[in-house]
Amino acid sequence: MAINDIHEFVDSLEKAGELKRVKTEVDTNLEIAEILRRVSYTNGPAVLFENIKDYDMPVLGNAFGSIKRLEIGLETTEFSEIGRRITDMTKMEIPSGIFNKIKKLPELSKMSESFPKLEKSGPVTEIVNESPTFDKIPIIKSWPKDAGKFITFGLVATKHPETGVRNLGVYRIQIVDSTHALMHWQKHKRGAAHHDISKEKQ
Repeated sequence: MAINDIHEFVDSLEKAGELKRVKTEVDTNLEIAEILRRVSYTNGPAVLFENIKDYDMPVLGNAFGSIKRLEIGLETTEFSEIGRRITDMTKMEIPSGIFNKIKKLPELSKMSESFPKLEKSGPVTEIVNESPTFDKIPIIKSWPKDAGKFITFGLVATKHPETGVRNLGVYRIQIVDSTHALMHWQKHKRGAAHHDISKEKQ
């Protein structure tokens, strides 16, 4: 069975004995981070914290902290095969001649399945919050000397303001207050380039 969302992934981890649920109240201020460090350092399971102080939302940690959990999430034990398929797609040469192009159609068809598709609606549109705030999300402070709470593995979507080309990058995001955050991205990253071009156009 294909894993379609985080709920199915959590169920699969639990069935495989790779998940522990914590019902005791825990704090996003240093406590969750310290628990996860200790679990990770001892090759422990994924942890689902179900009772977060001041929040209604659970926190899942160490979900990808072992080869076994990666195998469950990706539904394969052949990581090198995934890498080979991706490499083959990026190195595919455009064939010359109509017959060679026709022979490549099955490969091109497979490749097209992996491209992002723009949708007009979807699960992401089912909940609309007119006043979004970081205060409702259990964002963790990991270290005592950190400047604050950070989203440490946030997927950030940006779009080139001129070409419309989209980018999805992983950047560390520092929460400043309930509605403001700082992006920690290096100058050479594509998201930073999109931001710089956007600022120049203002």
